[in-house]
Amino acid sequence: MRTRIAVILAAIGAAVAAYAVVVALLIRPPPLGWAGFSIVAIILLCLGTLAPFAFERTRVSAQRPAATHDRARRLLVVTDSQCDETALCAVIVAGLRGPTVVHLVVPVRVSHLHFLTDDEAEERRESERMTSASVALLRQRGLSASGSVGSDKPLESMTDALGAFPATGVLLATPPEDQSYWLERDLLARARDLTTVPVAQVVVPAVPSLLSTRAGRPPRRAS
Repeated sequence: MRTRIAVILAAIGAAVAAYAVVVALLIRPPPLGWAGFSIVAIILLCLGTLAPFAFERTRVSAQRPAATHDRARRLLVVTDSQCDETALCAVIVAGLRGPTVVHLVVPVRVSHLHFLTDDEAEERRESERMTSASVALLRQRGLSASGSVGSDKPLESMTDALGAFPATGVLLATPPEDQSYWLERDLLARARDLTTVPVAQVVVPAVPSLLSTRAGRPPRRAS
């Protein structure tokens, strides 16, 4: 996204600069004309910055899924970093039908503004923490589990994981809609369009600390 915005701004800037040279040499407008030209140039630059956000952020192509020659059940779970890991693990275990290998992917939760202004290190650490905690809980339940951090695009994270993990099923675990950052429109339908692997979706409560903060109470400290 940053690269796309830089390319758009560079192209607009070059076009505006070239046009300014032509205007200066051929038309030679008065100061008021230059003021209007400057306003138009600023508007174009602003529109160029906002243009990428006029389209869906997720641009994914269905990758060829990883192949396997056995019949073992493998569940790919894509979840929000703000889901409560204890509740998430309970939902996963409750939905299993026999021995199943689980791979958990946690996309990085990055807002549009922070995406443009920061390095996303804090959000990545939160996704890493969620991944480690959830995998540890699943292993405590006796499951064969692994995990990884995805990109900031949930569907892209899903297709990337399917390219390496031969899942027999996919589970999208999201917080309630009013608490979710990346609950995209028609998420389940779009995910099913990207793979032939069965995809289901469940709602998992957000972490108590997030709910306490939004309610004006101090967050609960981890023990």
